[in-house]
Amino acid sequence: MSVLDIARGAYVRSPKVLRDAVSPALALLPVSLKYGRSYQDWRTAIRRSRTDKAFTEVRRLDALRALMAKAYAGSPFWRERIDLALSGRPDLAHFDFETIAALPVLTKDVLRQAGPEALAQAATTLDHASTSGSSGQPLLFWLDKDRSPREFAFVNDVWARTGYRDGDARCVLRGLLLDDIDQRPFEWEAGLKELRCSPFAMTQARMDLYLDMIDARRIAYLHGYPSAIEILCRHIWRKGWQPKRPILGVFPISEPLYPYQRDVIRTALPDAEIAPFYGLSERVLFASEVDGEEDLYAFEPLYGHAELVDENGRAVTEPGQRGSIVGTGFLSTGMPFIRYETGDTAELAQSAAAANGWRLQVRAIAPRRQPEFLVGAEGNRIVTPTIVPVHPDKFFGVSEFQFYQDTPGHCLIKVVPAAGCGAKEADLFVDEIQHRVGSAIRLELRLVGELAGNARGKRPFIDQRLDLAEFGVGA
Repeated sequence: MSVLDIARGAYVRSPKVLRDAVSPALALLPVSLKYGRSYQDWRTAIRRSRTDKAFTEVRRLDALRALMAKAYAGSPFWRERIDLALSGRPDLAHFDFETIAALPVLTKDVLRQAGPEALAQAATTLDHASTSGSSGQPLLFWLDKDRSPREFAFVNDVWARTGYRDGDARCVLRGLLLDDIDQRPFEWEAGLKELRCSPFAMTQARMDLYLDMIDARRIAYLHGYPSAIEILCRHIWRKGWQPKRPILGVFPISEPLYPYQRDVIRTALPDAEIAPFYGLSERVLFASEVDGEEDLYAFEPLYGHAELVDENGRAVTEPGQRGSIVGTGFLSTGMPFIRYETGDTAELAQSAAAANGWRLQVRAIAPRRQPEFLVGAEGNRIVTPTIVPVHPDKFFGVSEFQFYQDTPGHCLIKVVPAAGCGAKEADLFVDEIQHRVGSAIRLELRLVGELAGNARGKRPFIDQRLDLAEFGVGA
């Protein structure tokens, strides 16, 4: 584990006051030092894996065996689970991808119940993280501290297809917490060369400001939520804005990218290549769109082992058949994710095999997190579910939650409080979200015993009673 690798990840997650102090020096570092040897080695391995099938097969098998050995030695939860599935102490030195199929699929509920027993190393050596809670119940988990360069290697490999080079400036439209969203809805992150713009209240005045800042920084790449980028691109088209430097790449993240959104982006930014990828907060799987094949995704075999299974946990083998995406992660192993049920589904295009470099290919990924909107007082759309804080500390006192809206500019947050907690603790959660969205919408807390669900028992992240078509959604 490299100290520099840990430092890079710590910088990204550190408070703004600390980043401001360090970023001028970081901005001056050459790319080779800023990203480090680990990053460069992974970029080389990723490129090699696309042409050297023997290399890919050996590397992914070694990664699997190392993961299983670590899980078995360090985690009581995994030791018991592996022993039960394989009828006693397994031969981990000869573990393979056929053997792993004998293990049961790992659900989020089972992982929640396992708690720290699922860790393969001490929690103090890991970073505590959380999913966004788009289902109303976030999953708390742990990640390796030195994961950042490995993750960047895969992301930047995808972005490089648009002409992007390590260290190029980007305009970022994602759920980053800004100090005062109403007075200054953007910030310049010098160390990472990011113009960070709030995606929460996309008013015309704010979007004009974003475009001015893009021109001032001569930025050629947009990075963020498709729903936010689409709103900005509609504004660009209506305004007839011509950037001083052409926008060359658009990097959608965290939400599904719909065909109508691609059309909006292409109309507004005809010079831009769109480079989406599929990833998970838990760092289990990573897939990128196949060149020239819209909506066809190939999973990276060095990042993790991807499976598509039916409702009985059996492998989907018929092209066109839909199944659940299950992953075994190689990138971060302090908390092993082995045959982890992502909650996402897809249609099989091509099974992983030696002929395609062990890259499972799928179409029509349907994420667990659907893009949804709240509507501000001015009729502006507020991108969700990313207004929800991710850090586990922010969920103290909250068991489950749900947004409810029937009036523009006003939203109820229904909260099922955690045991022993009440309005005092839940208010802190609501205040955090209010701080993120600013005055664009007024939030109101309502404590409830349970959340309303649909006919299938699923609870929507947003119980939206407004007709979003009136506010341009899906148009």
